[in-house]
Amino acid sequence: MADDERGEAVLAAATAAASREFGDDLVAAYTLGSLAHGGFAPAVSDVDLALVLRETGGGTASRVHDVVAAARDAAAGTDGLAERLSVFWADPETVRHGRGGRPARLPAVDRLDLLDSGVLRHGTDVRDGAVPPTHDELVRGSAAFLVERVDDAWLAGVADPAALLARGPRPVTKTVLFPVRFLHTLATGEIGRNDAAVASYDGAHRDLVTAALRWRGGALGERVAAWTLLTDHLAGLYRECVDAHLAALPGDDPAVTGLRALRDALTLLGASST
Repeated sequence: MADDERGEAVLAAATAAASREFGDDLVAAYTLGSLAHGGFAPAVSDVDLALVLRETGGGTASRVHDVVAAARDAAAGTDGLAERLSVFWADPETVRHGRGGRPARLPAVDRLDLLDSGVLRHGTDVRDGAVPPTHDELVRGSAAFLVERVDDAWLAGVADPAALLARGPRPVTKTVLFPVRFLHTLATGEIGRNDAAVASYDGAHRDLVTAALRWRGGALGERVAAWTLLTDHLAGLYRECVDAHLAALPGDDPAVTGLRALRDALTLLGASST
């Protein structure tokens, strides 16, 4: 089975599981991410699906979790791709306008991906009349992700490149390319697709950034060279990303305090590696 076909098998299993779980309340399902707009790398890419539900509520997240579990069981023979299934969800109004107040899992950048490149695979297209997220919404979303996801466990990978390398190409490339994609979105207001983000990056850590794009093919190459690049550049790349977002956000933005704390932690990592 070809790489894209294995990804499609996972999406088909997830769509079928969602249809069983939500019935007529499943308004639409879309393929998102690299399987929709290109650049799928089977060794490292996620398999992204968006569900549009007639209504969402406090129990929706649990029901989507059950959909993911059922899909992973049904698509177990896809060489690990089923474990990388990521399901986004929202109601039609949130898809079209991104307004808060309704339970959803559809960050601004993923909503933009759905509006720009999502491939309808089930139901009725709800994108007519949609208003894409603003540049400010995208930047705030990136900042929130940095604060929420770059936790102590994530920083441990930044601090210990040898341990990060031992986990394989997927965690390495995700760790390196997330801040590059955020910097691209900050500069352009566009989705930070890996190829475009790397092409537009002109900072001090370009050697690591371009190497990470090669590593998406599944091979890290010579380990000492990879370790050296990560040791010399990874913490600095994150500091560059955090500083850029701090400069772009107003001082009263909710993410600023978390970004400053993250900046302090990254500065300590840089000092400890010298």
